[in-house]
Amino acid sequence: MKITYLLGLCLLFLFVIVCPGYSTSEAQGGYDSRFGATDYGSRGSTNVDTRYESSYNRRYNYGGSSSSSRGGSGRDGVGFGQTYHKSTEEEPTLEYEEEEYDPVFERGPVISLEDRTHPLVVRGFGVAPGYGQRTGHPCDQGSCYPGTGNLLIGREARLSATSTCGLENRERYCIVSHLKDRKKCFWCDSRPQWDGSPQYSHKIDNIVYRSDPRTRRRSWWQSENGKEDSSIRLDLEAEFHFTHLIITFRTFRPSAMLIERSFDFGKTWKVYRYFAYDCNEAFPGIPTGPPTAINDVVCESRYSAVEPSTEGEVIFRVLAPNIEIENPYSEDVQNLLKITNLRVNFTKLHTLGDQLLDNRREIKEKYYYAIYEMVVRGSCSCYGHASRCLPLPGVEDRPDMVHGRCECTHNTKGLNCEECEDFYNDLPWRPAIEKESNACKKCNCNNHATRCHFDPDVYEGTGRISGGVCDDCAHNTYGRNCEQCIPYYYQDPARDIRDADICQPCNCDTRGSIDDAICDSHSDVAAGLLAGRCHCKINVDGLKCDRCKAGYWNFTADNPEGCQACTCHLLGTLNNAGCNVLTGECSCKRFVTGRDCNQCLPQHYGLSEHPDGCQPCDCDRGGSLDNNCDVLSGQCKCRPHVTGRRCDTPEEGYYVASLNYLTYEAELARGSENCQVVMREPYRDGRDTTWTGLGFMRVFEGSYLEFEIENIETSMEYDLVIRYEPQFQGVWENVMVTIERPEPIDPTGSCGNTRPTDDQMVVNLPGNNRHVTLFPPVCLEAGKRYKVRIDFRRSNANTDSPSASILVDSIMLIPKAERLPFYGGSGESDDLRYEYERYRCSEGFYDGQKLENIPEICRENHLGSIGFYVYGQAFSCQCDGTGSYSSICSSMGGQCDCKPNVVGRRCDRCAPGTFGFGPEGCKPCGCSPVGALDNFCDQQTGQCKCRPNTYGRQCNECQPGFWNFPNCQRCECNGHADTCDSYTGVCHECRDNTTGPNCALCIEGFYGDPRLEVGIACRPCPCPGTVDSGHSFADRCTLDPRTKDVVCECAVGYAGSRCDVCADNYYGNPEVPGGQCDPCDCSNNIDISRPGNCDARSGECIQCLFNTFGFNCERCRPGYYGDALNQQCRECVCNILGSNQTIGFCDHETGQCPCLPNVLGQECDRCAANHWKIASGMGCESCACDPVGSYSEQCNEFDGQCQCRPGFGGRQCNQCQTNFFGNPRVECLPCNCNPEGSETLQCDHETGHCKCREGIGGVKCDECARGFTGRAPYCQTCGECFDNWDLVLNDLQERTEALIAAAGQIKQTGATGAYSHEFESMEEKIKDVQNILLTANLTSQNLASLSGLISELTDNLTVAASELQGLEQGVDNTTQRISLATNALADLRLQAEELKNQAGDLKEKATKLQEANVEGALNLTRVAGERSRAAQEKVELTQVIVGESRRSRRRTENLLLHVGDRFNRTQIENEQNIVEMTDLLDEMYRGIPDLNEQVCDRRGDPCDTYCGGAGCGKCGGLSCNNGLVNTAELALKFADDAEEMLKKKEASVDELLRGISGAKRQSDIASELAQMAYDLAFSSRNLTDSYKARITKLLEEIEEYFNTPGAKPQEIRDLAEEVLAIVISLEPEQITELAEKIALTIESLTNINAIIDATRNDLDLAIQLKERADRAKVKAEGTLGVAERVVEALTEASAAQDAAEQAIMQASDDIDATQTHLTQIASETSVAQAKANSSLIDVQDLERRVENVKLQYIINQQHLEDTTAAVNQADLKAQRAANDAKQLEDKYLTVEEKLQIKFEAAEEARRRAEELRKRANKLASEAQVKLSILKEMEVIFVKNEVILEDYEEEIRRMEVSMEEYHEYISRKTEFYATCQSGRR
Repeated sequence: MKITYLLGLCLLFLFVIVCPGYSTSEAQGGYDSRFGATDYGSRGSTNVDTRYESSYNRRYNYGGSSSSSRGGSGRDGVGFGQTYHKSTEEEPTLEYEEEEYDPVFERGPVISLEDRTHPLVVRGFGVAPGYGQRTGHPCDQGSCYPGTGNLLIGREARLSATSTCGLENRERYCIVSHLKDRKKCFWCDSRPQWDGSPQYSHKIDNIVYRSDPRTRRRSWWQSENGKEDSSIRLDLEAEFHFTHLIITFRTFRPSAMLIERSFDFGKTWKVYRYFAYDCNEAFPGIPTGPPTAINDVVCESRYSAVEPSTEGEVIFRVLAPNIEIENPYSEDVQNLLKITNLRVNFTKLHTLGDQLLDNRREIKEKYYYAIYEMVVRGSCSCYGHASRCLPLPGVEDRPDMVHGRCECTHNTKGLNCEECEDFYNDLPWRPAIEKESNACKKCNCNNHATRCHFDPDVYEGTGRISGGVCDDCAHNTYGRNCEQCIPYYYQDPARDIRDADICQPCNCDTRGSIDDAICDSHSDVAAGLLAGRCHCKINVDGLKCDRCKAGYWNFTADNPEGCQACTCHLLGTLNNAGCNVLTGECSCKRFVTGRDCNQCLPQHYGLSEHPDGCQPCDCDRGGSLDNNCDVLSGQCKCRPHVTGRRCDTPEEGYYVASLNYLTYEAELARGSENCQVVMREPYRDGRDTTWTGLGFMRVFEGSYLEFEIENIETSMEYDLVIRYEPQFQGVWENVMVTIERPEPIDPTGSCGNTRPTDDQMVVNLPGNNRHVTLFPPVCLEAGKRYKVRIDFRRSNANTDSPSASILVDSIMLIPKAERLPFYGGSGESDDLRYEYERYRCSEGFYDGQKLENIPEICRENHLGSIGFYVYGQAFSCQCDGTGSYSSICSSMGGQCDCKPNVVGRRCDRCAPGTFGFGPEGCKPCGCSPVGALDNFCDQQTGQCKCRPNTYGRQCNECQPGFWNFPNCQRCECNGHADTCDSYTGVCHECRDNTTGPNCALCIEGFYGDPRLEVGIACRPCPCPGTVDSGHSFADRCTLDPRTKDVVCECAVGYAGSRCDVCADNYYGNPEVPGGQCDPCDCSNNIDISRPGNCDARSGECIQCLFNTFGFNCERCRPGYYGDALNQQCRECVCNILGSNQTIGFCDHETGQCPCLPNVLGQECDRCAANHWKIASGMGCESCACDPVGSYSEQCNEFDGQCQCRPGFGGRQCNQCQTNFFGNPRVECLPCNCNPEGSETLQCDHETGHCKCREGIGGVKCDECARGFTGRAPYCQTCGECFDNWDLVLNDLQERTEALIAAAGQIKQTGATGAYSHEFESMEEKIKDVQNILLTANLTSQNLASLSGLISELTDNLTVAASELQGLEQGVDNTTQRISLATNALADLRLQAEELKNQAGDLKEKATKLQEANVEGALNLTRVAGERSRAAQEKVELTQVIVGESRRSRRRTENLLLHVGDRFNRTQIENEQNIVEMTDLLDEMYRGIPDLNEQVCDRRGDPCDTYCGGAGCGKCGGLSCNNGLVNTAELALKFADDAEEMLKKKEASVDELLRGISGAKRQSDIASELAQMAYDLAFSSRNLTDSYKARITKLLEEIEEYFNTPGAKPQEIRDLAEEVLAIVISLEPEQITELAEKIALTIESLTNINAIIDATRNDLDLAIQLKERADRAKVKAEGTLGVAERVVEALTEASAAQDAAEQAIMQASDDIDATQTHLTQIASETSVAQAKANSSLIDVQDLERRVENVKLQYIINQQHLEDTTAAVNQADLKAQRAANDAKQLEDKYLTVEEKLQIKFEAAEEARRRAEELRKRANKLASEAQVKLSILKEMEVIFVKNEVILEDYEEEIRRMEVSMEEYHEYISRKTEFYATCQSGRR
């Protein structure tokens, strides 16, 4: 179980408790006592705990008196543990807080002698450099731990925050309750230009130090205003142990926050602790209170209070002091301390009662998070195995920085010393504990292994003493400690067990040993073991079982007893010498042997009376297995397929391999990518080739070749020869040749002396040689596979020649014959070797000479024996029966007799440049030098490698479907013709109703686009039916290139793409069979050049001209009258004032207008007599002139003024004259209006009141009006006070009127009469109040009297008490809903703005879909659509909230309206309620300014001039944007606009996506079909070519078969008849007897073998002929099958070509359709031109009509205006027609340009498609180049980082110094704060 450094913490904490006067913080790197270090070992001392608790409470204000200003006993201080300021305001210095600079602080810490000599300092607990001394390594005596510190130091770059003020732009923030200075708001600007200015920049790295190291001013981190969800995260580079966290806030501590940690580098997170002011609200479900276990996750509130407003701290300890820990090294404790990432999440702000943290800037500016300092205390985790930690690679070493890589001791390793070092696994890894270092122990492998592992089972089995198991024991040892020898080896007693040669091989004689020749591995007297002693057979003796026992002989392996008893025989013995005790041999003759001397000596035969007894075998040195032969016949034991008595001749059909048998062709080897196979044709002039195989392999600098060697038959040395052909002058240097062996060399074998260095050789290839032999020779073992790798490095070490190359022919393995056994060991062998070397028998093979050039003596005496011996056998000729003349090959080398142009040892392939391997050999390729790439062709078909678009076996013609050889081009027939003219390319026999040179047009009467890229087949024109159906109105049709719709060229009167609608000025039902179109009958009152003159179905005219209307334009239209048939309709001229518009227009024939009452005239333009006021539009009124005051009854028809007599005035002359008022029949008085204050001098004719200007009042307009003050005419408004009172009075008036109405309703609905008197009295008083309010110009006195009236009402109305309470509750609920709706609307406004921006981006994204990934863009658009729908749902939800708010307001209004329904209650209740109502009104009046400020944005009391208020009848305005009314209206408007815009955008995007998706699908389908067609066509072409070649070959073979000389069918028939005609006269018994005689005759033959040999060739020839006949039969049957498959393949090819044609038609472009479109436009232009000409003719006709009208001017002048108007109209029509023609021409040009652009786009698409392939080819190289560039940039970046780090080093040193000073001051502060009280 891994253990942390908690023991050190325990000791340190114990020291703090025992000596409270000593601050452990003075020891740098140790735990600071202010962090509340947990002690695990001091629980037993109650006194100590109490003393620590009291000290802790005094310092941190836990459980005791407050240390704030209200506590009374705190003192101001600096640093951690200080008491807080006495007020919540900050004291800015130069706009920001700044600490004073202390010169004592600059001098640094003063370390006392007591501190220096303290035991913990001496022990090294957290001591920094310079504090105390130590002897030896601190880890030598037991566990050791690295120092602790602040993990933030040096990790500013790894510290991040999700919210920081001023990152993007300057941001204002304010301080709550800042009363000492007039300035309470400041600016935050954290952009880079303000780095180093802590008064402005508040980035997250400011929390590492309490003061900015550069300016020594207070610095802090600050979040964005009003953003509650913020977090701070520290990402460590390794695993650390974390103990404490202290956060010092500049503002209020968060209302809710939590601390999380991760120990897997941020993959998973776990919560340490929750902090909240109200845990149940902030984190429901989280337990509260102190934790009871170390893993408890609780929520605590003591760090979340509002106070203090600054310098408040949040302290978190991973291990709480109140929890007792039984095992500080448990896994739970370790996992709790272990972190890689730390995150502090702030979730809620303290808002000081501003519960609605809305979007108003002045609200948000006050609330934010700000932190002065954060301390993350911890150390690196080393499990007690390291005393210090080092920086990780890439991490800069800074003073006081806690690093993460342990400097491991105790034989451990790893970042955290979490595992043992290699070869130190004898004990399990364990953490160090106190005095127990638990160091890893080295394994005991007796110097025979370098690796080991720990085995728990072994550890338990040894009693937990040793668990190491050695791995890969060397020196033939094995065992847990490599203490035993492996089988077949034994321990040498004379050597030490650690000796590398301790284990020696048994070397038991296998002939006399048992148990697989094993020996005793070690000596054991008790067990009877002796090291190295073998286990012998019964009759065998000796330590190695290598001799017979006494009295035995014939020591052989086959004898199960090993030896046998001596039994000499007298025959063949010499003097009967008897048996040799050691050998068991008798005394035999010279060449006689055997126990009984009855056998020839080995390698002898033919025992006879010869003095020597036997003759030597004289077996061939290589052809026989050995020199032993048959003792009777002397036949030697031959190798496979070797014959002859001496085994010196290969069997018939076999051959002996020559020295160059092991030749490996370079062109067949595996080479690097840049290697090139170079084929070479044999010399045509008969010269011998200088190469082997098919050619060479061209290699370049950096190339390599690998040869597989797998046919080694004999283990021996071989000369490795490289054959090549130089390509440049000079020597190719530094060629590396490597032999790769499959396994180590057998040290006891033939190659046991080979060194590993011999397998790698460097050789030069001279330019004047053709081969080179490597030195030393290569020793290869039989039966193994080898790989020979040749690396061609730089051709010249001094010259760079990247283009240099060399042709490698092959490599050869030539056996070192002089090393063979029969070339050494005796004088005879030495002479034989001398002869071999004298004639240089092997040199010719190195040079590539033919076997015929080798000396004869070499071939006869040496090469055969060497070949038999080295290759172990004779090889079968295997001559190819087709390519060779015979199955017999050369006995030396095995070369078969090849037919013309056939090469290879077996004559089994055509020579390069030939083909058609057959009975006649091979034929030359004869490839065309123009059409073929080279002169090499297919070995089977003879097909040359043709250039593109060429065809034929020799590439001398174009392929079918191509033309213009040698520059062959594909026939462009769009799949509707198979061939084209070979010279012009014109397609032959177009199919599928197509025509044209390229079959790209449809024949007349058909439509479509048969081009391959379009693929629309030609079909009969549907106009609307086909011609054959009889329902067709067009002879021709075309296909619209853009829409792909059919466009018929309709007959006159028909229109539409299918001629299924009538043309302009025609009507009918042409889409129905039998229907037709007829001309429209509109009485010549239409413009035939305009479309839509009549209904296309009914023929009803709908565009009548000349002001006519009707079914046939036979009447003047309403508002006109006259003769419609002659185009003489004139507009009705009706006076709009005198005409009755409701009746209609004038009479369509006479023109009489419908007149209003008392209106006369055809045009209704005058009043009747004695009437006026036609302008009223209601008819004329009677003048009603006063008969007394006027002269006549007629008045002015415009103003109605009668002609008054003197002294009378007014319109009817029944009033006083001007500027007078009164009754003219009694008295007229002057008005006397103040000219400065009145609008006019005329006053009211009855009352005499003048009409005053604004602000002027009084009867004569000579005093200031109500609401104004001063002296007339200089009056000013009374101001806001009056407006408020006026608003109150108006509101009171409205409420009073409502109450009166309610009371009246109660009275009407049957209230009891008990209170009728009281109600009447109340009504009278209310009426009095109402009259006062309506008539009086209120002043302050009026207000006082009105207040009295209110008091009276207070005594009478007391009804609404309980209702008003409910009403107040409803109002509160409504207000709350309004607030929620306002917040929701504010959020919605932001979301709507975001959605608006997103919707704007949709258009840009949609336009990029064609160039980008359509599928990816579609997904993005779908996501945007989902987000838009989500936003829409939010809008709808907000609308629901607004609707609910509206309904609540309505319910409130209903409650107010129905208050009067309660008036049937008693009078006492009414009086009580009216009192409370009055109080409530007063309260509401007092709250109106606040309500106005929130709702209307101004504190109107009760009304504001600009924004209104509760007393104005209006609320909000243009400059009142912060009011709830404007906010709600603006949000609602934004929501509506956003919803509408989203709908439009969604519809447009959906439409665009559908179009794009459709286009993509069509393009994808077309692309797939085109690719499929191309693939099918290409495969079909290849298949057709192969079938054609096969058919050609078949025909040639058939022709050859019939041309080959042989029996004719008639001869075969005649022979058969002759055989059948043969008469056998013998009986079966006679035939049997004859057969027996033949058999006897055969038996009597003495030279059977000679006969067999003589007839063998004939038999072989017969067998070969039979086999050839069988093969011919099989080939004929195969040819028949091929022919059948050819027919099937041709059928499939035809079908594939048809499919290809269909696909090609669908993949064609729009060129032909474009031409058709242009033609159609041209025709439309012609029609437009014709219409323009017609219009011109009409104009001319109209001009003539004008002349006629002029002649008739005298007769009818009235018609002149109409004619002129007609002429003007005709001119306009002419101009319009000309403009239309011009527009059509412009459109034609535009369309032509667009079509040209489309054509160019199509060409561009083709070009881009071609470029795609090129881009794909370049992709890899470009990626590689970019990768190299990125690597270079990375190097540059690293260099720049190093430079920046150097620049920052000096600043960091200053920061470190400042931190040391700060630590020193802090320690001294705490020392004096705690130690003095302790000493007392």
